[in-house]
Amino acid sequence: MEKDQFHNRLKEIGINKQDFSEICGVSYSTILNWGVLRDGKPMTIPSWVEPFLNYYEKAQKLEFVMGDICKKIQESKK
Repeated sequence: MEKDQFHNRLKEIGINKQDFSEICGVSYSTILNWGVLRDGKPMTIPSWVEPFLNYYEKAQKLEFVMGDICKKIQESKK
């Protein structure tokens, strides 16, 4: 995953780098360094980041759907 792809993916799922840092337990400064040149080479974004973001997005959608279903069940009991 490239730096631009990472930034775009965060925007797509509605979180920023600070949120990502807190969610995954990686220091914010480490995340800021991803893609920055060191010794002429960009610091790579770890391979686990892309699947993590995909699963996070799925989990968010599931929480939304489950919340909606639970709300409708509660309303039907009234």
